[in-house]
Amino acid sequence: MSMSEPLVKHAYETEKKAASSYTDGLGKLRGQGLRYTKVEEVVGRIAVDTIIHKHLMEAILNAQKELEKLAGEGPVEEVKDVELSPEQKALVKRFAEMHLEIEKDMIETYQKMAEKMTHPLFKGIAEALVKNEQEHHRLLAELIARYKE
Repeated sequence: MSMSEPLVKHAYETEKKAASSYTDGLGKLRGQGLRYTKVEEVVGRIAVDTIIHKHLMEAILNAQKELEKLAGEGPVEEVKDVELSPEQKALVKRFAEMHLEIEKDMIETYQKMAEKMTHPLFKGIAEALVKNEQEHHRLLAELIARYKE
């Protein structure tokens, strides 16, 4: 379990309750003749954001569970820089080249998403993902350059 997992679980549970409360409250406000008012606009906006927060926290929890499986024994204490055989170099280069195309596609996809997204949270996430994918692209290009021999 990551150190932030209890916080994320708490945030998810709180946002889940809040989203339900805002949704119910919005219905009640509308039922009291407050449709198309500033009150409905404010509560509706907060309801939308809260629903987004709930789903983001759920996604983080799911990602953390999957990452725990991937991590296995925990963080690596020391990364070894070993000499690779020609076959290993070719394998690393092919692997990196294949994934370089995926990263390039994802950079373009997230850039388009960032341009089209209207909600500031979604736009910010898409922009952050562009930067993250650009970093992946840079790292893979470094691997290709290192093992191109």
